[in-house]
Amino acid sequence: MLDRKIQHLLLSMLGIILLGTAGYVVIEDVGWFDAFYMTSITLATVGFEEVWDMSDLGHAWTIFIMFSGIGLFFIIAGHIAAQAVDLKRYRRFRMAKQVKKLNDHFILCGFGRMGQAIARELQDAGKTFVIIEKELEKVADSVDGDLLFIEGDATQDEILIEAGVERATTLIGVLKDDQDNLFLTLSARSLKPDLLILTRATVPESIPKMKRAGANKVINPYEAAGTKLARQAMAPGIVDFFELIMNRGNLDLALETIIIEKASQAEGQSMIDLEVRKNFNIIITAVEQGSGEASFNPDPNYKFKANDKLIALGRINDLVQFEKHCEAHTK
Repeated sequence: MLDRKIQHLLLSMLGIILLGTAGYVVIEDVGWFDAFYMTSITLATVGFEEVWDMSDLGHAWTIFIMFSGIGLFFIIAGHIAAQAVDLKRYRRFRMAKQVKKLNDHFILCGFGRMGQAIARELQDAGKTFVIIEKELEKVADSVDGDLLFIEGDATQDEILIEAGVERATTLIGVLKDDQDNLFLTLSARSLKPDLLILTRATVPESIPKMKRAGANKVINPYEAAGTKLARQAMAPGIVDFFELIMNRGNLDLALETIIIEKASQAEGQSMIDLEVRKNFNIIITAVEQGSGEASFNPDPNYKFKANDKLIALGRINDLVQFEKHCEAHTK
């Protein structure tokens, strides 16, 4: 919305138009429409010929309108530009305040086609995240106004710090170039050693480099798409089932990773002890131990240890209740 000062300036411009029109009617004794037309082309500086043979007093009046109107136009343009800059600063200040309040959030670096798809998934899942993108117009034209974003180069430490990398749990790097994603991984890992870093590599040769730089998982989107198509061709029913879960939409069903925390109620307990199916109505499909050993369809008598990762299937509310049961007592 335009501020009061610009509104007053616009009213002054309207006043000049009306004054100029009335002046031509009085000085040149012409019709109101011709007078208005002459005032308009004078203020617009389009260079059209005079509508009538004008007297010297009429020429003087034209000069007055010209300098008054054009000067006022530049004043209005300057104020509008200043207001636009102030509005941009205000939005960035507001975004920065909101980002400072975030904890355990995701950071999405890059907002191309893949970044936009990731943002939609995070938004649908109700996750809190902030976007880092150099081309701010791309963000403004493509996302919901409620999303948080930071304009800047994600490979720069100060931008990652502004995004709250030290308080984040996960960083997703989908910048355009593998080199940028590599630098991003190095920067993020140095700022927060325990950060979960997922990134993209467009060529297979980049994958080992990114892992050495500190990426937990590196995905080649072309290979991933090819693998998915192959599995869809060989086992469409199974793929469709997992798609139904992962892209659940209105389906209140999810497949989640739940970590057994030290000193939680679940530590040292088995599925039989916890009566997982009866008390929580979920299915534990796999357990990955802290050593990295994984077992699918785990033994019901297996005693959960701290840092075990459980892959659980169930309704969202039930999974949330079980996850609370697996959190440390101090939380």
